[in-house]
Amino acid sequence: MAEIFKAIHSYSDPGLDKQKYYEYDLFIRMNADGFSFCILDTNTNKYLHLESFDLMEAGARRPVPGEGTNTDPSALIRLLEENMNWLSSSFNNTRIIYDEGRSTLVPEALFDKKEEETVYAFNVARESKHHQVLHHDHIKTANAFSVYGIPSRIDDLIAKKFPEALVFHYSTAFIQSLFLKYMNQDTENVLFVNTAASRLDLLRITANKLNYYNSFTYHTAEDFMYYLIFVVEQLKLNPENIELIMTGELDKHSLLSDLVHKYIRNIRFADRNADFRYSFVFDQLPGHYYYNLLNAALCE
Repeated sequence: MAEIFKAIHSYSDPGLDKQKYYEYDLFIRMNADGFSFCILDTNTNKYLHLESFDLMEAGARRPVPGEGTNTDPSALIRLLEENMNWLSSSFNNTRIIYDEGRSTLVPEALFDKKEEETVYAFNVARESKHHQVLHHDHIKTANAFSVYGIPSRIDDLIAKKFPEALVFHYSTAFIQSLFLKYMNQDTENVLFVNTAASRLDLLRITANKLNYYNSFTYHTAEDFMYYLIFVVEQLKLNPENIELIMTGELDKHSLLSDLVHKYIRNIRFADRNADFRYSFVFDQLPGHYYYNLLNAALCE
């Protein structure tokens, strides 16, 4: 008997035709504990479907700072083979965002593929290199490369289920999409914040250049605030003047949002990218949710 996986979010346009894979682009966001995907109709440039699953075992807790992340893809494999096998069909294009793991940015002028293992090991690696497969993304707008590792079992799963897919790190979609959206705008006093279940990503763009990017693991709201305040102070930003633009699955009225409001006066939740169209079913979903997934099309 197949295991039943219950979606956290599921939105599907009545016009979605599962027999016309070849007309659709498939975008996937995955790690060992979660799987989300959306479908874009390339004829109309409209998103028609989005679905998301939490694959954490009941009673399991998110990793605390310093702990390793879960790299066992057993639940992910069961989901793909028992419930989502149809996603292995021949879509027009498939892009996958690996939504976990450490990464490091290397300036374009200094990047050498032959040295990426040394750079990664020096900057971020704690796990054995034998358990990871290194990848790199070229983030053209930032004139940088992102070097990151994917656990070998998940990398093998991607190769088996989606052999033609292009694979990117989640930070690539985050950085690339915001660079393109805010190009030629004054973002001197803007700090972009992406939130995940146990991760906080912070990005600053000034004069159309990457000024700052970092990612932190948090377990409590206090952890979250510690890293946010730390970065604001390090960048010499004024909490009274800066604007936080938030993306990710953070409820506007959550306790964490309220706590951030106590320190930062000006907070705005990002809208969906106006370069794409969205089915009316997406009206039920806050615009800042699944921001990186819905901008995976911008990764090259």
